[in-house]
Amino acid sequence: MDRDWLRTRLGVFLVLLASYAYFWHSRDWNTASRLMLTYSLVDRGSLAIDGLENQTGDRAYFRGRYFSDKLPGYPLLATLPYAVQRVLGARPHPLNGPALAFWPSDYGITLATSGLLTAAAAVVLMGLARDLGASRRAAVLFALAYGLATPAYVYATLAYGHQASAFALLSSFALLARPTTRRDGLRTFLAGLLASYAAVIELQVGPVSAVLGFYLLGQCAARARRWDAIAYFGLGALLPALVMLLYNMLAFGNPLDMGYFHHATAQFAKVHSRENPLGLGGPDWSRLVPLLWGRYRGLLFYAPILALAAPGWIVLFAGRRWGYAVVSLAASAAVLGVNLAYPEWTGGWSTGPRLLVPLLPFAMIPVAAVLTASGRWGRLATAAAIGLGFCGAVLMLLFQGVGARLPQDVADPLVEVVWPLWRGLEALPRWWTGERFTRNLGGLAAGGFLDGLPASWQWVQFLPLVAFQVTGAAWMLSRGEPAPASPAATVSSGC
Repeated sequence: MDRDWLRTRLGVFLVLLASYAYFWHSRDWNTASRLMLTYSLVDRGSLAIDGLENQTGDRAYFRGRYFSDKLPGYPLLATLPYAVQRVLGARPHPLNGPALAFWPSDYGITLATSGLLTAAAAVVLMGLARDLGASRRAAVLFALAYGLATPAYVYATLAYGHQASAFALLSSFALLARPTTRRDGLRTFLAGLLASYAAVIELQVGPVSAVLGFYLLGQCAARARRWDAIAYFGLGALLPALVMLLYNMLAFGNPLDMGYFHHATAQFAKVHSRENPLGLGGPDWSRLVPLLWGRYRGLLFYAPILALAAPGWIVLFAGRRWGYAVVSLAASAAVLGVNLAYPEWTGGWSTGPRLLVPLLPFAMIPVAAVLTASGRWGRLATAAAIGLGFCGAVLMLLFQGVGARLPQDVADPLVEVVWPLWRGLEALPRWWTGERFTRNLGGLAAGGFLDGLPASWQWVQFLPLVAFQVTGAAWMLSRGEPAPASPAATVSSGC
């Protein structure tokens, strides 16, 4: 076991998790819909959210009772950290009250699910980068760029299902991409379990789960795996599917029924239906450019490091890394295709293209391939990754600082809202729901000190976070590659 590499991976994980812990965003309908089911399950053992329905407009109404309109994957995942909080003394969520912007258990659940799984996904990406031939420094840079310089940073601090499903899909691929071992049955079982559970968290990532299934079929056809691996994968995939069918049966009386069919909010009932749960239509290609480019919802604007993805795919195909190339490209295309066909493609109140977030780890895989270059091209690729990553990290911090969710009717969120709020030179928008800056550990520690500062200087509450991130990144990047063993040491170890 390479303990130095293990410490480096642990360091990346802790830097990212601590960065996510710094923020405590206010609740919104999307997060509350999932959280209310978790609270109802743990506090009362009920699938209905009666008494909590005022906390969200994302709700279903069936036979006189209220339910979450979301799939059960994320709320079920969140029951464990919430149950731990209750054992440690957390109060049950109050019933029949007005909507709350903050509740202490929201913070703990979000960090233990979205935050922890985003940091874990970055560590998985480090392993994939090393498998592709990236140096340790490049792998660290790569993981930090994913965790801090893409919208993954924002959604690691929100109780949406995007980061949980992204981790499950990426981990499933990582399990399948590893060489076969004696424990291949267990590995493929877990890969199937994760691929399927991702779709139980977010139904729209189902096509990516299918991509992973076809990847396994290709491995078996190429004799890289035995054919019985398909049975193990299928058995693992069956379990989450049964969980969802059981939830639907208990909540709505039919295993094929779901909350999307019973929306209590007219705005969403117009999109989702029994015939078309996701409300998908034919692809609208006019959405392609705004989804990929521009300050409104452009992926390359909010995650500039992904500008290296296109040359990275060329490198992967040229190097005949077929599995990495085809799966990463197909998974990215599948998520993009669903978004092109979805009426609410803007993602509502969000930072960047919210519904493209599950493709981020797969679009990062070809970036790792670019960082494997050596010589002059390697230095250019590293410099480009550092520059693009720095720009993305600054942008994500700007959005994080003011609450991370900007309405879909704001054409230029950065220029119209985010930057003016950081400068403190303009009044809060009429639709603003909280303070100028989101609740965070630095601001809470500073207390009344910040109130005495001019609005244009209150951004100093984020300086401790930046100092911590820079110090942590510098320490890990300074470690470099291990020195090669001396001939004498080699002989000694051989004896």
